[in-house]
Amino acid sequence: MEKIFKIADFHCHPTLKTYGHSFENTRYGIKRRNIWFQQKNSYLRKLVCRNFSVVKFSQSDLLSLKEGNVKLVTASLYPFEKGFFINLRGRGRLSAFLANVIIGVSYYRVRNIQQHLNYFEDLENEYNFFLDAVNLNNEVELYFPRKPEDFKLIKNSNKTAIIFSIEGAHSFNSGLTNYGRETNEKEVIENIYKVKNWEIAPATITFAHNFSNDFCGHARSLDPLGKLVNQNEMLNYGFTELGFKAVNALLDNKNGKIIYPDLKHMSVQSRKEYYQHLDEFFKEERIPILISHGAVTGTSWKNSETVNLDSVFSDSDINFYDEELIHVSRSNGLFAIQMDGRRLAKKSIIKELHSTKNMAFSSAHVIWNHIKHIAIVLDNHDLNSWNIACIGSDFDGSIQPLPGIYSAADFPRLAINLIHLSSAFLSDYNFKNEFNKETTPEKIVEQFCYENLYHFYCNRI
Repeated sequence: MEKIFKIADFHCHPTLKTYGHSFENTRYGIKRRNIWFQQKNSYLRKLVCRNFSVVKFSQSDLLSLKEGNVKLVTASLYPFEKGFFINLRGRGRLSAFLANVIIGVSYYRVRNIQQHLNYFEDLENEYNFFLDAVNLNNEVELYFPRKPEDFKLIKNSNKTAIIFSIEGAHSFNSGLTNYGRETNEKEVIENIYKVKNWEIAPATITFAHNFSNDFCGHARSLDPLGKLVNQNEMLNYGFTELGFKAVNALLDNKNGKIIYPDLKHMSVQSRKEYYQHLDEFFKEERIPILISHGAVTGTSWKNSETVNLDSVFSDSDINFYDEELIHVSRSNGLFAIQMDGRRLAKKSIIKELHSTKNMAFSSAHVIWNHIKHIAIVLDNHDLNSWNIACIGSDFDGSIQPLPGIYSAADFPRLAINLIHLSSAFLSDYNFKNEFNKETTPEKIVEQFCYENLYHFYCNRI
């Protein structure tokens, strides 16, 4: 009998589409706004996903999470940035219709995003939507841990723990200047402290995202959309003065809960400045370096311009360099591997996956390449190879899923495939440090799938 692994996900969007459909007062909208609604996968939907990179099925709805035995869910709240929907297609009804065909959050939601001028109000509304939905119909025994001992409920019951995170510091109401609302420093800082003092405050925030937020530069992320959207403002920039003030407010432990910045989507320059800022001002606090849904480049940032033709990894600088893995490990942080094929490997490798006999196993091998690379880099620097990698799927976040790992329901199969891959690796690789040899395939997979994130939250909540 195959082992059933518990799963923890550091980044997914259970309410992105359901909250979107709360703006649609039709029979269809009312059905889709249920956080337990599951849009079933099918051969046709998989075909659309493969050929057009459009996901027309659920990935992280609460039923899919339950089917995948995901016991610890980091639900990312995300006020959509206006740059997605005010673009070369305009800002009107046709633009909204076309955007909804691709993203599937409802036409009415897209129109709302085009017209409103308050990201923070949107954040609060999604937060309250989730809480109200859980209170109304808690079919899968969701609960919100407030202190470390609350996590024991996962071990001894069928309960599923929900931790909030936020995607994008624009959520505090910045990055709206081009749409008619100037960023106000006092308002931004006040909004940060409001969130830190929510009844159920988020644990982390993906500080940058896809467009300018007036805080720090972002990495290019929307390549498939080409010139349809414009990411150029603050692209590859470093931090602004206001950005450092926002970071300091998030990490302030005297007024509300600490919210840890997550480095995904930051430009390389911003990431380097963030590491330096922590070294200069937070050295004693040992702030964990967190990547909630990332991938590796497989190289050093010292030779980032050199293309390695033999590499299996994507060399996009939204991905992370070997030096950053060291930062994560030494800070007792986490590196969550996302399930987005566009980030995980070169296009040629992803294309070949669809023609393999066992697509799920081949896709698991793509994930394993990242786990293995992290392990080797850390071992070479006399660090624990196995305690920073975890899952950060980004399901329902407009990703291109790997074949066979389409949704949270596929996590159990991923875990079993990783057992076989880690077993072959352990029997063949000669570790530099004895302490990295003293493990088993089952332990490696348990740590990656669940334990690393579980222990992080137990120590930091």
